[in-house]
Amino acid sequence: MRTDEIGNNVLKQDEEYQELSKELQSLLKEIFKCVPIDRHPTIFSYEEKEQAQLALAIEIMYRQGLIDGVFLNRRLSEVMENEDEF
Repeated sequence: MRTDEIGNNVLKQDEEYQELSKELQSLLKEIFKCVPIDRHPTIFSYEEKEQAQLALAIEIMYRQGLIDGVFLNRRLSEVMENEDEF
């Protein structure tokens, strides 16, 4: 849910992201002009799979970041407890 929130709010305001998005759309239009209409579904399928892969990568990285944050918090708590013992 957090990645959806970021996608819907933060990315829409990021100029670099928006520029890349426009460039990708332009390139895709050019590709469609060069490819016969009967092959367009293949391009759509490729794009869908690529987007699904990217979404999965983002989800995995986000999850790993949360795990790393919890681990770091525990380690820092242990260090702070050990310092209090001295």
